Amino acid sequence: MPRTSPPTTDVESVDQPARRDLFKRAAGAVAVAAVGNSAIAQPAMGAVTNEVKRATGAATFGKTLKRGINGQLSAETLQSFEDATVSGKFADWERLPVNNELRLVNPLAAYMWDKDPLAADVIKLPAFPALDSERLAEEAMELYWMALLRDVPLWDYERSSLARDAVAELSKTKLNAKVTQQTLFRLGTPGESEGHWISQFLWMPVPFGAQNLWQAYRVPFKGTDFMTSWDEYLKVANGEWPPGILNHFANLYYLRSGRDVGEYVHWDFCNQASINAAAILLGNPHRPREGWPETNPYKTSRTMNGFVNLGPGYAQNAMGVVCDLAFKACWNEKWLRHRALRPEEYGALVDRTVRGESLGIHPLIVQSEAVKRVRAKFGSALLPQSYPEGCPPHPAYPSGHAVVAGACVTVLKALFDEARKIRFPMQPTFDGKDWESISPHVPAPTVGAELNKLATAIAMGRNFAGIHWRSDAWQGLLLGESVATAWLKTEKMKCVEGQQGWLKNYVFTSFSGQKVLV
Repeated sequence: MPRTSPPTTDVESVDQPARRDLFKRAAGAVAVAAVGNSAIAQPAMGAVTNEVKRATGAATFGKTLKRGINGQLSAETLQSFEDATVSGKFADWERLPVNNELRLVNPLAAYMWDKDPLAADVIKLPAFPALDSERLAEEAMELYWMALLRDVPLWDYERSSLARDAVAELSKTKLNAKVTQQTLFRLGTPGESEGHWISQFLWMPVPFGAQNLWQAYRVPFKGTDFMTSWDEYLKVANGEWPPGILNHFANLYYLRSGRDVGEYVHWDFCNQASINAAAILLGNPHRPREGWPETNPYKTSRTMNGFVNLGPGYAQNAMGVVCDLAFKACWNEKWLRHRALRPEEYGALVDRTVRGESLGIHPLIVQSEAVKRVRAKFGSALLPQSYPEGCPPHPAYPSGHAVVAGACVTVLKALFDEARKIRFPMQPTFDGKDWESISPHVPAPTVGAELNKLATAIAMGRNFAGIHWRSDAWQGLLLGESVATAWLKTEKMKCVEGQQGWLKNYVFTSFSGQKVLV
């Protein structure tokens, strides 16, 4: 029903504070009510602290830096790396021994975030799992199984004997103690564990102006893996341009497998999936009310629709704004607080340990069935990579894709009705070349569940490629969610609708299953 009388607060009587004051006043403005637990437990990784605890020695990310024939970075190189990190001086970074085609990705961007007033309201991530920890070994075991299962269609796991074998081993770990073939490689966010692994927002056509973009993509040949020999690994780790070539099918396919999803997040721009999701949710931008939640004052306004604020333009613009903030927060965590090694670097330690060296990693991974099968298939215990270049040249923790997805999806959940059912859901045909109506045996997809699946697919797609950890994905989503929450608080304080009391709260369900009121 339309409102019959406005709230008493008048915009002319509200001070217009400086941006920094707005952020300070926004602190503590979020109320949280528990509504359920995550379907898959996320074990604690370490105490949350503002103290910097960058990785050292073999636990340090070091791609592109010159390595010895055993793959190790020298003490001198590691010290130069640390000195440059501490100083933040362009000249010190320029002196690092990076001599090949691949170069470190923008470490100086890490120093921007702490200067942003928004940073005070955003969480700091817990410590990355220790190199010798059982937790990291369990995460590595999951990655080895993901590599083995890259070409199995995600909707076919319940019929796959290889997926059954993965569940049999992973279910013995603390990280995946409750895993089933249905929940394999999912994060357990609300609604995510039901139905298809891949989100409707990665399958449905995307309204793009006066045309539709059909989401069929270029995908690689099956079985195309890289960095499985020591010579190839060492060249790429040293920053040489990869010798391998990733060949693709001539036809376009709807996303079906871990390899397909991994290739999507190989070439996407940073917030592409979220921009597409916003376009799908908006549908007809000239009739925007259908998808808004009850908290949006324009849902029931008698005379007005939102556009610049709380409308179509606002939703699309927000995908760029929070993406920028999320990247800055992510880069600060990556370079200045953790500098965690990539899975390919850990895989090199596994391979050397299997061959008789003692390098301090947990024996669980060395003795695992997953590693045995990788060795039998490839002749080494290196973690097979989906991309010729392996991981990008910046530290692992957290995942940039996950942080951006977490931020953008959180804003979309706040701006759209999470409980609303998706109209005209679809699924690919079994060969992936066409689409069909969704199976009646699949639960009716809702906006909130499909947005959570989108965030998982973007985050875990990078894990399928072998370049990120479970911690990178999960904690990345939480960091992005925190960035988005802080941004929504300031937006509510700045907008006329919030100042006059028409916008009471932004409301969304968090990735951990809590109802959040902003």
